[in-house]
Amino acid sequence: MDKNQVLNNYSRVPLMSLDDSEPAWNNDDVPCIPKLSEIKQSISNDKNTIYEEIKLTDNYDDTKNLSRLDKLKINVIRERVTSKLSYGDLKLLGCSNLGLVTDDIRKILWPQLLRIEGKNIPSIDELNDIHKKIQDSVYQQILKDVARSGGHLPADASELEHEKFQDKLVKIICWVLYRHPELNYYQGYNDVAATILIVMGLEKGLCILERITLEFLERFMEPTMERVNQELFYIFALLERIHPKLLEHLENVELFPHFALAEYTTWYAHKYAENRKLLHRLFDFFLGTQTLMPLYLSTVIVAHRATEIFNTTPDMGHTHKVLCTLSDDLPFEELLITAKNLYRDYPPDSISNDVYDYDHKRKRKEKEWKIKAENNRIERERLRKLKVAIPQSRMPYRLRSYSTITVVTILAIGIYAFLKTGTSIN
Repeated sequence: MDKNQVLNNYSRVPLMSLDDSEPAWNNDDVPCIPKLSEIKQSISNDKNTIYEEIKLTDNYDDTKNLSRLDKLKINVIRERVTSKLSYGDLKLLGCSNLGLVTDDIRKILWPQLLRIEGKNIPSIDELNDIHKKIQDSVYQQILKDVARSGGHLPADASELEHEKFQDKLVKIICWVLYRHPELNYYQGYNDVAATILIVMGLEKGLCILERITLEFLERFMEPTMERVNQELFYIFALLERIHPKLLEHLENVELFPHFALAEYTTWYAHKYAENRKLLHRLFDFFLGTQTLMPLYLSTVIVAHRATEIFNTTPDMGHTHKVLCTLSDDLPFEELLITAKNLYRDYPPDSISNDVYDYDHKRKRKEKEWKIKAENNRIERERLRKLKVAIPQSRMPYRLRSYSTITVVTILAIGIYAFLKTGTSIN
């Protein structure tokens, strides 16, 4: 299948343009959600999934590891999908408490959330040489980033399992970039792709990653990250409204909200690669919400940690380090609800002017820093030249010799006098 044929087979209706009242299923083709007793069996029978080669040590799709609430949510999902479900209802299943619970259910409902039909999926045999169809410099960067993606696999994964996983990860990334040459690869995209690969497998994951890329990640793949740098200031604009004291503190230590860059551009996949249950649940949430929702979540996380931030040494370095470190025990279900409410109260359009103002301050501050750094460089260079131009005065050798002799003589006389005095006393 050549590129034009592939592109012609792909019809894209932007998800954001879909009304929540639209039917959840195309052509009333209601998916079948497995029963609890079928979950484990369906995993072992799925030949497209990464689980075929890698046994996850924390496999929470095993019903033995499901909590009572997990099982209750699965039953709710099974009942809801058989009813007349709207697209908004489907998104709510993923956003509400515990999300879609298991990867077994995600394999079925993620394509529905993304409005991907099960036809025209390319054969994985076509991917063997896909890396040759993108720029070599980009391919080399992908290889470097993929080599650092081992955190997505269990600690006891073998070298062979790592190699197979990385090979598939390179293919799925290169395929999307080949299909859309206008997109620019960025570091962190590999973490998103790794998450999709683990949940969906390679063949099914191709269209999932492509759709997520076009609907949610496209802004990160522009020629520059200037737009992203500005959007990060939604965090400051929101903090101004919900925690102005904390915002003042961050501004006093001259910290910009770029501590949240990785969370925004990877959907927390870089931070929580080793906590798959949490990470996949976050993906459920983001797939059912708006593009900027990760920034709203970052805001409520920062506000939640206000006391910790206030107790940190008040300087840029220490504060940045704290904000870049996220623990696994944050109350994410509560934070997700708060983030969604925050979006409802302060949608992006209502605070966009403030975002622009904060970004303008950032540019002005960066300009001041550059001028200051350049002035410091010039001053250091001036002092260096001055030091070379004015050699230090050096004492003549003979005079130095006389000085040494004089000092030694005085010391000798002093010691002799001390000893003589001691003898007289005795």
